[in-house]
Amino acid sequence: MQIQIWKRRTKDNTKYNLYLRYRINQNKAKVESMRLWEWINPSNKIQEEHNDSVKKASEEIIRRVKDDIENDRVSISFENKKNTYLKDDFLSHTKIKNKEAIYKFISVQDTEINNKLTSDINSEYLASIKKTIENNIKEKTIKNTTASKYWSDFKKGLKQLNKKNLCDYPKLGSIKVNQKKRRPITISSKDIEALNSISKKKFKGIKDMFIISTRTGIKVGQLSEVKWGDLKKESEENFTLKIKKRNVKINNETRNIMGKRGDEDIQIFKSPENESSRSKLFSKMIEEAKLNKDIKMADAVHTFANNLYRKTKNIYLVSAYLGDKSIDHTKKKYKNMNEEDYLIKNEIIASNKIQERKFINKILFKKGNLLSYKKDTL
Repeated sequence: MQIQIWKRRTKDNTKYNLYLRYRINQNKAKVESMRLWEWINPSNKIQEEHNDSVKKASEEIIRRVKDDIENDRVSISFENKKNTYLKDDFLSHTKIKNKEAIYKFISVQDTEINNKLTSDINSEYLASIKKTIENNIKEKTIKNTTASKYWSDFKKGLKQLNKKNLCDYPKLGSIKVNQKKRRPITISSKDIEALNSISKKKFKGIKDMFIISTRTGIKVGQLSEVKWGDLKKESEENFTLKIKKRNVKINNETRNIMGKRGDEDIQIFKSPENESSRSKLFSKMIEEAKLNKDIKMADAVHTFANNLYRKTKNIYLVSAYLGDKSIDHTKKKYKNMNEEDYLIKNEIIASNKIQERKFINKILFKKGNLLSYKKDTL
């Protein structure tokens, strides 16, 4: 058996993805990814050094594989894919959440899939299912968000089956349907009062997270994961809440919404772990409060961002609070926000001379911290 390195060009034609190829004869071979890549035509020293490092790593991988085979530590199987049904393999051999519901959704779109062998699943067949889903979205028989999520998870499951050599790799894109962009809704103080009037215990967790989201800009999904150990007291009136790699300041009033402190490893808010279940509970809460049924959980962050901008005119501050990578990312989400409003408010430039000034492109963040505009960027 020969063990070779097989190279495959990427779509942009600038790199090679590297694979190990086990070859017995001209008609029988097996390929597996090395999880390495190299530049096709290195154009500078850094790229050349990268290719040299990859070459050394590849040689070491081949040496170890040969040693493992020679000493019977591993065996390479060249068996054909098994004649098992996709339904059985998908439900038994995939590790994705809610896989029963995902498979049921796909089977409703194409009932023939229940009779398909896993080895018969290919890109052409999957493309026909994808087209059916997109048509059903256009006809409004299924929701775009649900379909997109289930389709994405279905592909994840197929990729896991592919790693087990049960089916071909699903080379398909995401669900794409042109729809009118939803206009976010700003939550008013009356809306908050209506939510606070709800007394049912089952809504407490989702209600508290939503209200805190309007006050801090932290997404409801992120709040559902935080534990008491993530909350630190800085002073009598101020606290910090760790959200992934950033710390968000919250005041005492916001802290009081969370209630009595629990053990460090206990989640602060009680709510469904599953995003779909959380969304359904949220919709029921909105209905219970007799609010606009079009309100979504994401509207809380939208409300916070717009309220903060209205008070400060500071897009840099909004961007930092939301954890955006740059203000360009913030501007894409909020078309009404710009750098000029902040400069005018602080009398750094005159409003009638905006077009005459050219702004210097400077780094706005250092190690996750927002820079002072006057001190660090001018």
